Amino acid sequence: MEEEFNFHVDMETTRLVSEGLTETEARRRARIAFGGLDHHREAMRDGRGARWFSDLRADVRYALRGMRHSPGFALATALTLGIGVGVNGITFGFANSLLFRTLPSRDPQQLVGVFTVGTRTGTVDQVAYDDYLDLRDRSGIFDGLAGRTDSPLNLVVPRSASDRPAQGQTTADLVWGEFVTENYFTVLAMTPALGRFFTASDAPQGSNPFAVLSYETWRHRFNSDSAVIGRVIRLNGTEFTITAVAPAGFRGIRTFGFWPEVWAPIGMHNILLPGSTHLLEGRGDGWMMLVGRMHAGWTQERTAAATTLFAQQLERAWPATNRDVGLLLVPAATGFDHPGFVKPRVIMLASALGIFASIIVLLIICANLANLQLARSKARAREIAIRLSLGCSRGRLIRQLLVESLMLTVPGAALAAGVIFMSPQLESLMLPHLQFRVGFNPTVDARVIAYTAAVALLAVALFGLAPALRASRPALTASLAAGGRSSKRADGMRASLVISQLALSVVLLVAGTLFVRSLVLARAVDVGFDPGDRVLLSANVGLQGYDAARGRRFYEAVAERLRNVPGVEAASWVFPVPFDTYGRSVSLYVEGLAGNSKDHTTSTDLSIADVNFTEALGLRLQAGRPFNAGDSAGSPSVMVVSRELAGKLWPGKDPIGQRARVGSASGREITVVGVLRDAKFATIGEMGQARAYLPLRQNYRDWQTLVVHARRDPAAVARDVRGVIAAIDPTLPTFGVMTMRESVASAFST
Repeated sequence: MEEEFNFHVDMETTRLVSEGLTETEARRRARIAFGGLDHHREAMRDGRGARWFSDLRADVRYALRGMRHSPGFALATALTLGIGVGVNGITFGFANSLLFRTLPSRDPQQLVGVFTVGTRTGTVDQVAYDDYLDLRDRSGIFDGLAGRTDSPLNLVVPRSASDRPAQGQTTADLVWGEFVTENYFTVLAMTPALGRFFTASDAPQGSNPFAVLSYETWRHRFNSDSAVIGRVIRLNGTEFTITAVAPAGFRGIRTFGFWPEVWAPIGMHNILLPGSTHLLEGRGDGWMMLVGRMHAGWTQERTAAATTLFAQQLERAWPATNRDVGLLLVPAATGFDHPGFVKPRVIMLASALGIFASIIVLLIICANLANLQLARSKARAREIAIRLSLGCSRGRLIRQLLVESLMLTVPGAALAAGVIFMSPQLESLMLPHLQFRVGFNPTVDARVIAYTAAVALLAVALFGLAPALRASRPALTASLAAGGRSSKRADGMRASLVISQLALSVVLLVAGTLFVRSLVLARAVDVGFDPGDRVLLSANVGLQGYDAARGRRFYEAVAERLRNVPGVEAASWVFPVPFDTYGRSVSLYVEGLAGNSKDHTTSTDLSIADVNFTEALGLRLQAGRPFNAGDSAGSPSVMVVSRELAGKLWPGKDPIGQRARVGSASGREITVVGVLRDAKFATIGEMGQARAYLPLRQNYRDWQTLVVHARRDPAAVARDVRGVIAAIDPTLPTFGVMTMRESVASAFST
């Protein structure tokens, strides 16, 4: 453009010189005739639509100068916007992981979960194995149907690829595993990160010791070794060959289940868990969670109608077990869970409430920043009036003010991005301390980034647009004459923003105050035992192949050795302990007491405990005695009850010496020898704490939690406990190490 302009000026100068003017005068007149270079440059850029770029660059430079001159305002804006946008991004990240992120599968929308449902009662349950086989092989409803169940497993990993998983060359841990049908990964249509998934053709059922590792287990336990395929691990004493590594991000199909570290064929279930030898046969007792792939072109409604008809066929064929039993389908694209355990509408409601609360926070922040912008525009009213008086268009001024708001948002958006990428660490702080890993896995994907960017732009519009519109329409004469004093209309807008901010803040403050008050009151609740100076550690000796006799000797040896450790005041085996998410129950028959209509028994919560359990847990004995060494196998059966259970079973009577029968009127007779003060075991808010305690020596269990009361550093106590156990059995994994206070605190995380 400059060369073309100079060419025309030179041509006009030559013409004027030929008419008799001097060179200097001719060039002056030529320039006057053609106008200024800047004028032609701007006109040309306007014609090409490129002027906006130079204007934007100028606006950005101006905004940066303004931020340098007002560092306090810029810092306050960045911090508050970073919090507001970051909170929205994190909240949406959790909602995204629950509602929108699909399984790493081909056509995940074609996947459905399958459950049984009582056609009269509405009770939802899992599916029995023989019913699964009929659905898979005879119904023709699904393109593929697979099943899974889960269990803790003792995992032994060799320290090197050349080692066999034998004692002295391994590390042993208790992990969460899943038993899946051989077509599980085929139905899910997943691509492994390494190797290939096992299939039904690999080996006959029950003789295919193959395993698939989770991606995280491969990374952390095998250091991302690409040669892991073909290596041997040991699960519950049985050697398995690794055939594949699952894709990154796949943590099973359950929404709220423990994250599995290993998958094994369901035919190995009976071998690894001897107590379940008849699970792969029969009907009636459902224990498998099914996932099916619908035929191409089939909708869920059509598939559900077909399963209803097939359930009626099963009812006619097997009336003893399948009477009044239908089939229920649930969407499985994003994972699913037992509808009776977690209702989808509850997940949606919780997600919506979280997003709503975070948006209120953002609105409060934007109202505050808009007020600050209006205050700044008041100080700049004279500047803005002069610029408008000199010919600056209102649109040009609004654009510049919005660019200033946008530049103020950039540091806040960067801070928000850092906060969002920290969401997995934040999630770990929010979750309860459990024995196996759980979580929502809130990864940052394109959907989260797009939502956060949209929230950031919305924030710019909310706190930047209204002040820009107001500042670009001043009363010029008044602003120039008054030196920048604001008008009544500007003061009214600021007052409206203050009122809106206060109203939103009150809503959030009331809700937050109620929540905090409830939390404070909950923490002040007496849980019925002393949680201080107590360490918990669990072991499952059954997965190590212990029989009852060996298990009893192990329990007694550990407790006896720990009582001789300096600083240990009490040690005992108990299961379940308070707030460890596990539940056990027992049905008791008391003569003359009306129980349920079926067998007249009363169901109550149950804990299996060894001697010294009251001292170890800090429970308070109110009458009678606790268990002692004489309450062993072969001696008369005894139990200790809570005060609530005693009042329920023997109202108005002294419970000591009272008798009940286990399971039915003809069951084993049991005598009450002690009464404990009520203690909370499941939730902080539970009202009646009816619970029975049975002696471990008379009621053997292979999964127990060791409770150690010691007035020492918990980490040191845990090391001593593990040392004692390792001295007895160095290959036995222990898990769930925590303090009792951490166990109680987990109740506030749920």
